[in-house]
Amino acid sequence: MKKNTIFYFLLFLFLFGFHYSYSNECHKKIVCMNSMALIEKMPEFSTAQKELDKISKIHENTLDKLAREFHKKAEKFQKNKNPILKKELEILQAKARAYQKTASDDLTKKQNKLLNPIYKKIENAIHKVIEKDKNIIRVDDCSPGKCVIINKGEDITEAVKKELGLRK
Repeated sequence: MKKNTIFYFLLFLFLFGFHYSYSNECHKKIVCMNSMALIEKMPEFSTAQKELDKISKIHENTLDKLAREFHKKAEKFQKNKNPILKKELEILQAKARAYQKTASDDLTKKQNKLLNPIYKKIENAIHKVIEKDKNIIRVDDCSPGKCVIINKGEDITEAVKKELGLRK
């Protein structure tokens, strides 16, 4: 008889504990947020975008200049199959490839330097929204082009905008 009582008592504790933890999990929620809507509203983003466009234009102009120079030498080489011109063409081609790599690396570095603080600011705002609503367990990015097709969870974009001090 005593064994049965202990067994039922332990069974009761197990089931009650399972129900309690399960009921707590039921209140947890997955929410979504449109990060592109946030980023586009931030004044820092338009400033960063203008700076990146400026740098990109400088690199494009330099590459155009190298391309024009290459085409001029290529035309001369077509008329006069001079081995010296051929060597100059190879050097120019290598120079253009090296500059493309340098330009790409420079643009990536500038992009990281300018955009990472913006992303960090958004991340901090998201954490503040999550701190206010302890039931949030995950935030999906529902921006167009992201992998989340449907999220029936609450959209916290406006709450994060408010936290960032952005207007609708």
